[in-house]
Amino acid sequence: MKKKKSKKKIIIGAAAVLVVAGGVTVAGQRNSTENQIPQVQVVTAEKGDVEEIVDATGTVGSEEEKTYYSPVNAELKTVSFSQGDVVKKGTKLIEFNTENLEKDNRKAELNLKSTKYDTKDTRKKSDKAEKKQKDAKKNVQELEKKIKDKKAYVSSLKAQISAAQREAAAQAKAQAAAQAQAQQQEAQAKAQAEAKKQEEIQSKYQAALYTYKTETLPQYQQQLSDLNAQYNQAQSDYNQADTTYQMAFATWQADPSDENTQALDNAEAARTQAQLAMQQAQQTYNDLKQQTPKMPVLSDFTESSADYSWGISDGSDADDSDGEDSSSYGYDYSGSDGGTVTADTSALESALETASDELAELQSDLASEKAIAEADSTSLTKEEKEKLKVTDNLSELDAKSAEELVKEGKKGITAEFNGIISKADIKQGAAVTQGMELFTIENADKASVDVTLSKYDYNTVKEGQSVEITLGDNTYQGTVTKMSHIAVQNEKGTPVISATVSIDNPDEDIFLGVDAKVKIYAASAKNVVTLPVEVVNIGKEGSFCYVIEDGLVTKRNITTGISSEDYVEITDGIKEGEEVIADLGDYTEGMEVQAVPEQTGEDADE
Repeated sequence: MKKKKSKKKIIIGAAAVLVVAGGVTVAGQRNSTENQIPQVQVVTAEKGDVEEIVDATGTVGSEEEKTYYSPVNAELKTVSFSQGDVVKKGTKLIEFNTENLEKDNRKAELNLKSTKYDTKDTRKKSDKAEKKQKDAKKNVQELEKKIKDKKAYVSSLKAQISAAQREAAAQAKAQAAAQAQAQQQEAQAKAQAEAKKQEEIQSKYQAALYTYKTETLPQYQQQLSDLNAQYNQAQSDYNQADTTYQMAFATWQADPSDENTQALDNAEAARTQAQLAMQQAQQTYNDLKQQTPKMPVLSDFTESSADYSWGISDGSDADDSDGEDSSSYGYDYSGSDGGTVTADTSALESALETASDELAELQSDLASEKAIAEADSTSLTKEEKEKLKVTDNLSELDAKSAEELVKEGKKGITAEFNGIISKADIKQGAAVTQGMELFTIENADKASVDVTLSKYDYNTVKEGQSVEITLGDNTYQGTVTKMSHIAVQNEKGTPVISATVSIDNPDEDIFLGVDAKVKIYAASAKNVVTLPVEVVNIGKEGSFCYVIEDGLVTKRNITTGISSEDYVEITDGIKEGEEVIADLGDYTEGMEVQAVPEQTGEDADE
């Protein structure tokens, strides 16, 4: 198929003059005779292949680049590159001097260990203070109850003494005036019987009190002491197991080998077992502590022998002194004719003295326990405990960060892909800081060309189309991988669209930043009806061309497909074999003309 390199004609109006850029000359000359029919050259629509190519230029770059930053504060031990160097993937580009990093790591480990010991000690002291205050509050309640009971007991004793004294005076008068010798003897007999029973009660009470003091209480105290010793031993065992665990943990952190991991697991299991044993011992001790044996009191025996109270009462019967049965118990009569009579209240007074002493001791204990319970707590608040956790976490993060920095420093910086150093301003021996920019690598295996296209090519160029890239003397195949969806103005103010063309198989001859020529194979059509591009015109209403129908110049609207540099695909309006006027020249639509084949080769040149 013949190819002509000429541009399309643009028609402004149907009756407008045709503007032809680079058009061919009209074959044949008009005859001066007016009756002669003018001749125009025609071309025949033929079937062929059309390939639409978009030419562009662009700059070679990389689709991937990475800027490396310093992971540590250190000195650059080695720098094995300079700007513009080609580097291979896996090449170590920078080594750091890690001496100071290792010192910081050791310091962070020691700080972490110190912080954990401080936290543990603080928590232990807090727990101890919290328990002491909690126990004091509980003791206050128990002491207040005991004091209440003891006060009631003291009041009862005082009432009994007063009642006995009033009873003695009343009975003395009544007995002196009214009782006969027989009644006096009967009273004495009853008094002796009651005294004997009271003696039995006292004997039982004293025996029970003796058993309590010599057996029950010592046994309980000994048992409590043994449990306390067991708890202290369990606590000591737990502290030892915890210390062993901490040491195993530190060893494992330094070297997480299988052996150290197993040792850490064993230490953790031992610590858990020791903790459970300590908690069990503490619970057993606390349970027994709440079971203090009750000390026997005289009321335990007198209440079961209410008929033989021997003058001991709670004071409720203080005014009932007229009865004959209680009038002569526990008294010393110095005469029967109204002489002085006194009540024998020595036992009650002795019990009162003892109870008063015990009450004073309980009140003293209550004051001490209240002072502890109401004092400002030295235990940790919820916020302070959370702060300890935060402090521990910060120390752990510092230690972990220091350890990771040592690892990063020793690892250095290695090229992650084949590339070219596009930016570098560092020297060996320089001190760098964490986060400082060091250099930039552009991936040589992902080379591409950034091109600019006419805004009219947006519907022609598509992602995925094949491309031929010319870079110096080398030619590469590529693919359109990205199309911008917005047109921008270039330096001349012309709207353009940017696109990215990936080079399929870049090699060492690729240079970044240089210009490249690009041919984008936008579309192709096989065995279709075609016309040379110069015979196809474009107007406001679409594409058209001129044909000869019945000897007259006739405008024919056509539908076009893709176009190459030389040919246009005709999808409708012109069929294969039809003739189309090649160059209308000065003729207009409706004029009578005669078709002649378009000249080719030497004839056309002449």
